[in-house]
Amino acid sequence: MKRAIAVFAALALSMGLASAALADQISDQLNQGVKLYQEGKVSQAIREIEFALAQMMQKKADMLGQVFPEAPAGWTAAEIESKSGSGGMFGGGVSATRRYKNGERGQVKIQVISDSPLIQSMGMMLNNPMFTQGGKQGKLVPFKGNKALLKDRGDRAEFQSLIDNKVLLQVDASRVKNAAQVAQEFADKVNMEKLKELTR
Repeated sequence: MKRAIAVFAALALSMGLASAALADQISDQLNQGVKLYQEGKVSQAIREIEFALAQMMQKKADMLGQVFPEAPAGWTAAEIESKSGSGGMFGGGVSATRRYKNGERGQVKIQVISDSPLIQSMGMMLNNPMFTQGGKQGKLVPFKGNKALLKDRGDRAEFQSLIDNKVLLQVDASRVKNAAQVAQEFADKVNMEKLKELTR
């Protein structure tokens, strides 16, 4: 851990986090961690840096909200939800979610997940030959240069794609006619260029 702190301290200093141009709450927190480390207060330094990292993770989660499309004609969109953390159902990482409604019943949920163990699991799933045959587990479909898994259940559908092996895109459609088509259409509207930019 001491070595990790030392490496981080050198990186932070080399990036000039103390400069006025980059001064903000997060960089101040990082600088405080570096200062405490240099003073030999390693435990306190770790707490400061972990807090700053948590803030950065939440900031990244908030920025992921920029990739969601506006509501198509006939649909309404809810406020964007963003989360970051080390646990929960995603096993950590950051995520952003937006929900859409069509009338009283139809719903679509788009979710983007990054920096999570789910990424590796999804990669293994998409490379499993059993999914090429379709069935209850779903079927593989191409999606903008990536593989995607589509589960079609009539008025419900689940669409999952691993983008550049780094980001998991999930679209769930329910209580709508041709749900699989609707899920894919919403996936197509996600701003992929922005998504890749934010997760480099």
